[in-house]
Amino acid sequence: MSVKLYEIANAAGVSISTVSRVLNKDPNKPASKATAERIIKTAYNLGYFEPAFMPEEEKIHRNLICFLTSESDTFNDYFFSQLLLGIQKEASNLGYSITHTLSTSAISSEAICAHIRDSKPDGVILMGRVQKKIMNFLSDCTVNIVYAGLNKLEVNIDQVICDSYSAILHSVSYLAKCGFTKIGYIGTMPAEKSHVLNEHRFRAFTDGLKLNDIKLNMNYCKNIVLTTEQAYNAVVELIRSGNIPEAFCCANDNVAIGTISALNDYQYRIPEDVSVIGLDDIEMAGFMRPRLTTFNMQTNELGKFAVKILDDRIKNHHSTPVLIQLPSTLIERDSCLPKNFSASESCRSARTGNG
Repeated sequence: MSVKLYEIANAAGVSISTVSRVLNKDPNKPASKATAERIIKTAYNLGYFEPAFMPEEEKIHRNLICFLTSESDTFNDYFFSQLLLGIQKEASNLGYSITHTLSTSAISSEAICAHIRDSKPDGVILMGRVQKKIMNFLSDCTVNIVYAGLNKLEVNIDQVICDSYSAILHSVSYLAKCGFTKIGYIGTMPAEKSHVLNEHRFRAFTDGLKLNDIKLNMNYCKNIVLTTEQAYNAVVELIRSGNIPEAFCCANDNVAIGTISALNDYQYRIPEDVSVIGLDDIEMAGFMRPRLTTFNMQTNELGKFAVKILDDRIKNHHSTPVLIQLPSTLIERDSCLPKNFSASESCRSARTGNG
C-alpha cells in the first residue's frame, strides 16, 4: 500500500508500534477503544483501506445529504433524477450513505438548513439554482460542500459542472450558422439584483447574439419558470401577439417540448417554419416528433464526479476549492433546419442519417 505506518502514526498522534498493533489486531497489547478508533479513522482517511475490503466492524460510516435548492425543481425532473442516480451509485461505491435527498419544492430552505446544522452530515451535495442566503448559511456551518450542475457558482466551494453558459453560446452560434437572424429565448431571466447565484443561460444567449452580430429582440423572449407548461403558455402568448421568431433557443429540453407543443397546436411546422434547440438531452428528446436537437450535459457523470470530489475533500486530500468542467456535446436531430432548406432536402437528410 502507498500509505506508510509512520504517516498514520504522525496524523493520529501515536507511535508506529501502536498503529501496527491496532491494524494487525494484536491481542497481547490492545490499545484503548478511543485510540483504536482514531487510528482506524486516520488510516481510512489517508487511503490505507479500500472501503469495500474493510472489515464491517472497522468501516467508517459516512453520511451525505443531497440538497436541491430551487423551489421550482424536483427530483422527478429527468435531469435531477439522473444526476441523483449518478450520486447514489458513486456514493455506494465509496462507502457513503445518502441519508436525505431534500428539495425546497417540498420543504423550506430554512428547515433544510436547520436539519443540516443539527444532523452534521459528513458532506452536502448542492444542486439547482442556489440563493445567497442558503450559501451563507452553509458556509457558516463549515460542512464539506460540493455543487453539481450546469451553472457555475461564483463562490469558493468545490464544483463539478457541465457549463450551460458555453452550451447556450454554442446554441446561438449554431442557429446563426443556420442563417437565422430572428432568434428568441424561452427560459429564466434573472433580475439584475437577483439573489440566485448561478443562472447564466440568458446572459449566454445575449452574449451569443452579440458575438454573431444579431440584434436582441425582447419581443421574441419570455421569462418563465423552467417547466413544459410555462413554456407552452409563453409561446402561445407570442403566437397571439404575432411575435414568432425564426428559431427558439430554449433553456432546457422540458422548455423545448412545451415550445414545440404550442407551435404544433397553432399549425407551425417544425423545423420548416420555426427551428427549436434545447439543452440537456432528456430521454424523450430522441423519440419525440420532430426529434429534438439539443446538448448532452453529462448528467450521470456530474453526479459521480461530485461524490469523488466530496470524498477527496472529506479525507483532507485537498483544501483549495476545485472546479471540474465536463464537456457538453451537441446532438443534431430534426428540430433545427437551415434557413430556406427545402422540405425535400430535409426528408433526404433524415433518410441518410444527416438530419
